[in-house]
Amino acid sequence: SLASLSVSMGIQLLFVYVQYIKIGWMRVFREWFPVLIGFKPAVDAYRVATGEKQEAGQSLDAAAEMTYMKGIEMFAEAI
Repeated sequence: SLASLSVSMGIQLLFVYVQYIKIGWMRVFREWFPVLIGFKPAVDAYRVATGEKQEAGQSLDAAAEMTYMKGIEMFAEAI
């Protein structure tokens, strides 16, 4: 439903903001784009598969970020 999609995207955008704000606004905007077009799960899976390292300023590594995003999606779908 539209409500679950809106809740999912809103919480994901907030999570991405908290995760990347210490790196800068340009990075936040670059990370928001996949969330807005619904491509964030694929981006996260690629980062985990390639073993991307945690950058200075990030609060979580790629695997933890993917786990939290999946949890957010499952929570929103349960609404």
